[in-house]
Amino acid sequence: MNSVNKLLPILLLGIISFIVILIFVSLGFYAYPAADDFCMASGVQREGLLTHLWNHYFEWSGRYAGNALYAGYPLLFGLFTGNQIMPLLLLGLLFLSSAYFLASLFAINIRSLPVVILALGFVSVFLLGIRHSASSLYWISGAMTYQSANILLLLTLGLMIRIHDRQQQQQDSKALWVGLGLAVVVGMGSNENNMITLLGVLLLALLINRQRTWQQQLPWLTLLVIALVCFSIVYLSPGNTIRESTFPQRHDLIHAISGSLRMGSWTLMAWILNPLFILASLLLLVGVPWIHQHSSRNYQPGRGVVLLLFLLTLGMPFVLQFPAWWSMGGWPPPRTVDAIFFVFVLNWSLLLGAVSLRYAPHQRLPALVKSHQSSLLILLTLLVIGAVLINSKFQRALDDLTGPAITFQQYMQDRHQRIDNAVQNQQEFLLVPVYRQEYPRSIFFNDIRSDYRDWRNKCYAEFFGLKAIQREPLPK
Repeated sequence: MNSVNKLLPILLLGIISFIVILIFVSLGFYAYPAADDFCMASGVQREGLLTHLWNHYFEWSGRYAGNALYAGYPLLFGLFTGNQIMPLLLLGLLFLSSAYFLASLFAINIRSLPVVILALGFVSVFLLGIRHSASSLYWISGAMTYQSANILLLLTLGLMIRIHDRQQQQQDSKALWVGLGLAVVVGMGSNENNMITLLGVLLLALLINRQRTWQQQLPWLTLLVIALVCFSIVYLSPGNTIRESTFPQRHDLIHAISGSLRMGSWTLMAWILNPLFILASLLLLVGVPWIHQHSSRNYQPGRGVVLLLFLLTLGMPFVLQFPAWWSMGGWPPPRTVDAIFFVFVLNWSLLLGAVSLRYAPHQRLPALVKSHQSSLLILLTLLVIGAVLINSKFQRALDDLTGPAITFQQYMQDRHQRIDNAVQNQQEFLLVPVYRQEYPRSIFFNDIRSDYRDWRNKCYAEFFGLKAIQREPLPK
């Protein structure tokens, strides 16, 4: 293939992926905290960080790491500034962790072109496939709980691969073990989906290292024991019991299994049949052999590996549905479904990578494909770009960025000015105007109600130092 013809589609894919990420980052500067963000922030103001986290564990949630992240993050960056720069930080770290995983998997420089392009593509496909970016990316409570877990999962996998290499070469890896231990401890406490995924990864690591010496297996066993202790801390939290008591269909095994199967099937089909996902998958079948050519490794996946990845890819969407159905007796929140989607995209990428390396080496390509390989790659690239441009998530994000997000920001700035004036004038009760324009659905998640007794309003008022606040009723 001509080098120019090969480089052109690669650069085009990198550019369109970067544009997607840039749009989602830019939207963050128009986003505002909501609901639980104010409850956690006001609780930290009232009780102090450690005391409030302790009480939160016993009264609401056992996610010790997820709670600490979204309680402590505003202390570092401020609640409002932190919310605006959060997508930049999280998507930047998601890209870097994706690149780190790829560089570890293929033993290649993290700054190499194949790593950068594939990492950009991975992040952009994930962004354009999530159901509810407002709560998954622009809401501190959801984003710090779920996106941090996604970042830690990729970091954990990359560290595991590097430790595996060091053990094969009988090199010291103490620093890597410390990093892996911290990633596992934090990841296990981030959310239940990541907790189950990490346990599966650790069991798989033990299976891979089963023929190592006892001295080499011991750290892996120790790490699994630590993970199980973390699992117990989360699962046995009294706060989980209190929160779950509000759901009447909780802990119904048959209902939970049935719901997991139904929704797992529905979401799986929705993901697989997405035109962008299909075209990106075809490109990945080309991209993996490309990065493999630059690798110092020589992967030759066997049928067992392909079968295992196939079962994991299709099975995890059902397995990861179960915790929500078991604890709540109903559909998981969209942000939870988006977290499951991330694991699915990761597993799907590994499956297609293994398939491409086993069943589609260059010498097996038909003569017609070989002779028109360059043209087919350019055509496929143009189709992917077209699929991005007509993708509903992309269009909604772009529309919000150029219209509703700006109007919403102006409304919120006016509200905060009213709040500042009320606090300065020692006004105890504040009535704010209702928002009458189109909400920017990409970033808007939740807001105060027209009843000052609503829990959202109470947290909002406490954070700003008001006795009570409510908005005008919606126009009839």
